[in-house]
Parts: sequence; structure tokens; C-alpha cells
Amino acid sequence: MKAKKIFLVISLMMLSAQSFADKVYTWTDESGVTHYSDKAQSGAKQIKVSVAPPASQGPIVEARAPLKKAEDLKQNNNYKLSFVSPQDEGSVRNNEGIMNVSVSSNQAPSAEHGYRIVLDGVPQGSIQAQPQFVLHNVDRGEHQLQVQLVDRAGKEIASTPTITVFLHRTGTSQPVATPFAG
Repeated sequence: MKAKKIFLVISLMMLSAQSFADKVYTWTDESGVTHYSDKAQSGAKQIKVSVAPPASQGPIVEARAPLKKAEDLKQNNNYKLSFVSPQDEGSVRNNEGIMNVSVSSNQAPSAEHGYRIVLDGVPQGSIQAQPQFVLHNVDRGEHQLQVQLVDRAGKEIASTPTITVFLHRTGTSQPVATPFAG
């Protein structure tokens, strides 16, 4: 009951406001500027404003299929990347700390894709078109490697599994030879 009264009061207020809104007055001041108002001024002329009917309901638009999310695109691609070298749990021996990395893909990526190498969770260098990398000055020890196929924005399309490799570098301190007394 109370809601009906509130609705009735609001409806009446809107109708009365609508009737006042139909009257618009215009006049030009001594500077030549034209003014418009809902209140009459001296020398003002009333303009009749027609109120447009409410917009009709337009045609019913059928819902479109949702856009594919990045995860869906990643799952729908058929790229499979795998390491050619080094092998998982493999050893690399290089005194300068240079590590050559090569991956292969089951299909050629589009020109909009590139490869990015990740060493110990940190992307190295820039995105490149070829799946071969040369890492310089890598510290000796255990490292995690992954190569990602990415789009121009850097979003991952596919990746290799993360592998562990060991880089061996000859240390600068060699054992001192002791004379053998015999």
C-alpha cells in the first residue's frame, strides 16, 4: 500500500514537471546574445517545444559467442616445444660460461610469434624469431631453463617444460702440486 502511494506521488511529480518543461522562452540581449530559459523575461518570446515520444523497443539482438580468452587460445593451439640441446639433467662444460640452447617445434610459428628464453625464472635478452639461443657468462652450477613461444605483446602461446642443466667451469684456483719425496 505504501509503495503504491510513493509510486503515485512520483508519477504526478514527473507529469507536472513535464508540463512545465514544454514552455521555453527566448530573447536576445543588447550584446546580440540569444538566451533560452524556462522563465519569462521582459521581451521574451515563448517557443513551443514538442516532446518526443519515448523510444520504442528496438529489434531483439541475439547474443554473440563470447570472445576467446587467452587461456582458451593457449589450449587450442597445437604448438609443442621441446629442447634439442641441452638435455634435462645434462651437463654443459664451458670455461667462459657460454651455453648454447636450441628448441624445436612441431609446427612453424606465425610471423607474429617469437621465442623467449628464461634462465632461472628470468627472461633473458629479447624476443627473437629463431629457436636457438647463446647465453653468455652463465655462472657455474645448477640452472633452470625454459623457452617460450610468445606473441608480439609478450603473452605466452606455448612453452617447453622447465629443465635442469648443470654448467661446469674450470675454477681459477688450481691445486698446488707438492713435490714428491721419494
